[in-house]
Amino acid sequence: MQKKSFLIIGHTGFIGQKLLEKIKKNKNQIFLISRKISKKKRIKNEYEYDVFNNYDWFKYLKNDMTVFFLAYNNNLYALEKNKNYLSKIIKFFINFNEYIIKKKIKVNFIFTSTATIYGITNESQIVNEKFPDNPLSIYDKSKLYFENIFMHFSKNNYLNFVSLRLTNIYGYYSLNKQLNRGFLNKLINKSINDNDISIFGNGSKQRSYIYIDDLIDAILVTAKKINKLKSKIFLICDNRSYSFNQIINIIEKTLKKKIKIKKIKYPKLMHKIEKRSFKGSNNFFKNCTGWSPKIKLNFGINKIINETLRDYK
Repeated sequence: MQKKSFLIIGHTGFIGQKLLEKIKKNKNQIFLISRKISKKKRIKNEYEYDVFNNYDWFKYLKNDMTVFFLAYNNNLYALEKNKNYLSKIIKFFINFNEYIIKKKIKVNFIFTSTATIYGITNESQIVNEKFPDNPLSIYDKSKLYFENIFMHFSKNNYLNFVSLRLTNIYGYYSLNKQLNRGFLNKLINKSINDNDISIFGNGSKQRSYIYIDDLIDAILVTAKKINKLKSKIFLICDNRSYSFNQIINIIEKTLKKKIKIKKIKYPKLMHKIEKRSFKGSNNFFKNCTGWSPKIKLNFGINKIINETLRDYK
């Protein structure tokens, strides 16, 4: 990729850190924004903003810049109590759109959305981009709002917008950060440490998983082909899904030990979106870009386990 200007919003998160590692190798001009940053380890062009409330960060936008918008409140249950979040999204975009038009800045904008926008799905359905949207939570509705508003205004000459609807992301992270990073990473750490593992239901619900390196490749190919992909929504997933029971089996084979599982009933207050099964297809994105995930789940889990065990030494 040629040297370009990038802005990563949410660079301190799992995806943001991995993306930054990749694009800084080409000595691109990079600006970094997150809601909270380390005061002790501040790096060049790194800024602290709550991007939905403070629009001063717009001043870092440059013509032909690619914005990776990774930051979002992903606390499902907290957002259910925040009814103003949707109006905040609308206000944010109005100000963003007015700014780039006023300054005559053309921006490439890649948004990491979520596959849960499709709502309740089951193992008999193969979800793709033609599947109807059925957001059930404030989190999902706000992501859909974001997509729809940006998609509408991407028809002007100042905005190239692409939304990537992500499934479950996993991958190795440094041990002190990995402990709270995603379902699969937590499960692996608990298995290594012989911690108690509880699951809801019988463990048969299926989900699709994407290794972080494959996701970063998908994001970067989107940036490279943004003019071809603009004004489109893509589902980023593996074409194979796995149940909790299958994942436990993979972990047991890798660790060569039996994992104790306690199966419990679903809590009454658990959101119904968490009870779904999901099978998806990445064929649309693959046909448009040539991308497909390279890292199979058993290899990815083995990789996390080996690197985590090395951290413990």
